[in-house]
Amino acid sequence: MVKRADSPPPAKNNISFDVLQSLGMTQRQQAIYLAALELGESLQVPLAKKAKIKRTTLRELLPDLLNRGILQQKIVGKRKLVVASDPRELVLDLEEKTKQAKEALPQLLAMQNILTNKPEIRFFEGIEGLKQVYQLTLDLGLTMYCFVNTEQMYPELRQWLAEYYIPEKLRRKIWIYNIMTAGEESKSLMPEHGYRENKYIPKEQYPFEMEIVTFGDYVTFHHFRKTEEPSGIIIKSKAAAETMLSIHKLIWNNIK
Repeated sequence: MVKRADSPPPAKNNISFDVLQSLGMTQRQQAIYLAALELGESLQVPLAKKAKIKRTTLRELLPDLLNRGILQQKIVGKRKLVVASDPRELVLDLEEKTKQAKEALPQLLAMQNILTNKPEIRFFEGIEGLKQVYQLTLDLGLTMYCFVNTEQMYPELRQWLAEYYIPEKLRRKIWIYNIMTAGEESKSLMPEHGYRENKYIPKEQYPFEMEIVTFGDYVTFHHFRKTEEPSGIIIKSKAAAETMLSIHKLIWNNIK
């Protein structure tokens, strides 16, 4: 067995067990590496003996250590010798990986933020389900920005809106800005008052099939045509709400 002339000093002076753990080495892998470090170049039998492990265990652990560059293999004639990588190189490699991880941290945090703040979506069906969607706007009491078409509405829902929802919204002094399809039904159900402003667009050109309401961090969609089963969707998403609010304001400011 030939020991390299440039072998590093004893491992305890060059690399600590903390660093070995940082490199992801188990206790047995640490024993193999430290044994190889002291032996310089070694066959598997003396390496296993030095590390105080079975040769079968060494054969099991060796491929991973070689793949990770912790150990290297050197062929001399017909013999395959195992050589420990310079501990300074391992430390430098660890520092480089740490540097790369720190550089990637802002992007990873941004991804985490996106996932953490992903939209919350809830679905509601039937007249009673739609009432729950409307009730949320009352409970929060925030200014509402709406796209409205009340024509072809279920009579039961229209009655509930006229007798409970609209008076309650007025009682709570909730501001609402409606972009509405022009029609007598819409004007009669939701006339302008101190807390409501309406702007009208031609229903022939812009036939809204759903009512869309934006308030706070919420966007709701109400489908209440008599030809289909009524349903509602609540989306809680700051990004979605800000986008819909921008669209509403863009159209609002361009309606004469």
